[in-house]
Amino acid sequence: MPLALGYVKNNAHRMDYANYRQAGLPITSTAVESLIKQFSKRVKGTEQFWIKGGGEAILQVRAAYLSEDDRVDQFHEHRRPARAVGRNRRRPAA
Repeated sequence: MPLALGYVKNNAHRMDYANYRQAGLPITSTAVESLIKQFSKRVKGTEQFWIKGGGEAILQVRAAYLSEDDRVDQFHEHRRPARAVGRNRRRPAA
């Protein structure tokens, strides 16, 4: 049996789309895909890439700034100095 046909046969009980629609449930991933695209655009911009762990670090800092406790102060007290990325980041002022 072809793989796709086997999948449909084994998961037919999960494909009751008429009842899902009637219950007001989403039957596509469109909303999730749109949210991921919006999130990515806001966090990193288009056609930009993070170094490993960079995106997670940005989200942690953003959460710290939005929190109402002392997380942001703790972050700045204990953070490791990061290496400069890009041109002229460490160039002394003229």
